[in-house]
Amino acid sequence: LKPGSGGPPVFMLPGAAGSILQIAPLASAMTIPAPVYAIKPRGMERGETPCEDLAEMARHAIGVMRRVRPAGPYFLIGYSAGGLVALEVARQLAAAGAAVPLVVLLDTYPSRETWPLSCHLEILARQSLRALGAIGRMDWRQASDDVVRRLRSLLHYLAASGLRLVTPPPVAAEGSDAASRRVHLATCTAGEAYRPSRYTGKVVFIQPAFVPNLEPRMPRRVWGRFLSDLVIRRVPGSHLGMLDEGAVAAAAEISRCLDEARG
Repeated sequence: LKPGSGGPPVFMLPGAAGSILQIAPLASAMTIPAPVYAIKPRGMERGETPCEDLAEMARHAIGVMRRVRPAGPYFLIGYSAGGLVALEVARQLAAAGAAVPLVVLLDTYPSRETWPLSCHLEILARQSLRALGAIGRMDWRQASDDVVRRLRSLLHYLAASGLRLVTPPPVAAEGSDAASRRVHLATCTAGEAYRPSRYTGKVVFIQPAFVPNLEPRMPRRVWGRFLSDLVIRRVPGSHLGMLDEGAVAAAAEISRCLDEARG
C-alpha cells in the first residue's frame, strides 16, 4: 500500500469485507519511513474458499507475512473485524517466539457476548434515557409505533449479547462483488465465535470521536480483561470516517504509535 525506505514493514488487515482499497488512503497518509503492506483475506480470488475461523485466518495472514519478512519484528494494524484477526496473528506469532512490538486496533470489538455486564447496563441505560426523551415529544400513535420498534431493537441487541429471547437477524453480507460478500459473511461469523485469549503484548486501541449508541464509550471495559498492556487513543470522525475524510488525522496518530513502539 505504501513503499518505504527502511525499517521493519507494517502489515494491515482490512475490515470484514476484505477491501484493500478501503484502507489504502489510511496507509498512504502514514508518515513512517517503513513500507506498509495489506493482507488480502483468503477467498477474495476466484476459486478460493474463505477461512472458517479466526485462527485459520491468522495462519493465512502469517504465511503471507513470512513471505515478505521471514522473521520479526512484526507491526500489525487491524481495522474493525480485521483487528480481531490482527490480535490472533499477534498471539500466534508471540507463541512461536516472534517479536510483535505493537498491535493497533482500529475501532475493533469482539462479540457482544464477551462484553461485561456493566458495559451492557451502561448502553441500555443510555438508550432508555434517549428513548424516554424521544417518546415524550410524540403523540400516542407515534409513541406506540416507536415503542414497538425499540423493543424489537432491544431483543435483537440482547440476542447478539447471548440472551437468546429471539433469533437474531442474519448478517447482511456487504461488498462490491460476490467474493467480498463471501469473505464478509465468513469474517463476521468467525468474529462472533471468536473468544480472545489473554494477550500481554502492547496494544493501542484507536477510537473515533463519534461512537454509535450501541457501542461502548469506554473500550477498556470490553478489552481490559483480555489485554494487559492497552492504550486508548482518540481521533476525529467515525468508524468509516477514519478511512476517508478522517484518514489524515487517524494516520498521524497511528504513525505516532508506531514511532513510539520503534523507540
